[in-house]
Amino acid sequence: MYIFVYGTLMRGCVSHDLMENAVFICKARTSQKYAMLDLGPFPGVLQNRNISFINGEIYNIDKQLLCKLDEYEGNWYFKSEVELDNGMNAQMYFLKDIPSTVKETSFVIPSGIWEDKRGDNIKTVIGNILQTNRTLPQGHKDTLAYEVHNNLYLNITNKCSASCTFCIRDLCDGVFGYDLWLSKDPTLEEMLSHLHSLDLHKYKEIVFTGFGEPTASFSILLAITKWLHEQGIKVRLDTNGHAALINPGIDVVGELKKAGLDAVSISLNAQNEELYNQLCRPKYAGSYQAMLTFTRQCIAAGISTRMTVVKVPEIDIETCEQIATEMGASFFAR
Repeated sequence: MYIFVYGTLMRGCVSHDLMENAVFICKARTSQKYAMLDLGPFPGVLQNRNISFINGEIYNIDKQLLCKLDEYEGNWYFKSEVELDNGMNAQMYFLKDIPSTVKETSFVIPSGIWEDKRGDNIKTVIGNILQTNRTLPQGHKDTLAYEVHNNLYLNITNKCSASCTFCIRDLCDGVFGYDLWLSKDPTLEEMLSHLHSLDLHKYKEIVFTGFGEPTASFSILLAITKWLHEQGIKVRLDTNGHAALINPGIDVVGELKKAGLDAVSISLNAQNEELYNQLCRPKYAGSYQAMLTFTRQCIAAGISTRMTVVKVPEIDIETCEQIATEMGASFFAR
């Protein structure tokens, strides 16, 4: 069988001796884009992040060697067949997720070439795939929560998986007089400490929405939702629906339902995928379909679901409303 390797198993690399009984076929690269990460002494590739083609080598190996390689790669990785640019198919190891022990120090290798890690001058911390950086004035105080329309809105991240042409954060620093730029993502402890200081029962609902996509801080979103639900407080999530792409390998809707989420408002924002990509400029391939799938799953889980659009000339609001209605969601043009 053929295997495609892209890191320490390649010729001239530290673990190539494991390939002693393998037959080298040729150099190649993947026909689809993925995300290569530098994890320190070795790389890993995320299957669901569309950044660059991955460069490596193809080998012919037997089942005995495959078992040795499975043991070498360990629990961090899984195998999947990929198509290569020369038309061949081969097995390739992908990361299940970014290991917590290296999450803060790992970075993207934009070229998709492991050898480039040493001279790469555009190292990108993995979180910055989603991060929008902002230089804030000295003495800036982060707004973790803000009150509007008898609701309390939670601002848990500035990270976002889209760069919408109509996004208000390209025009201003916040809404309703609140500055929503964060100096850093707040920790769970910081959020809970702030929420403990408020009379939460006076609000109609607590809503996750700020200057970023809340599911980019999924563990904090879940923990706060569960904590609020246990107090009998209604919780809503405003989202772009990319949660499954941002958090690969997680049953995001199942986890939200289990945590006690009451309602979700999902940004539809276009009547077709082509227009969606033009207006929303998502960072992940397949974001439009992922958003529709997320909507269907929320409806099936019994979470009160609304789809929304922004009133801009390119969007056919009537067709978007029909899409929402046919899926079983309510609709709102904002």
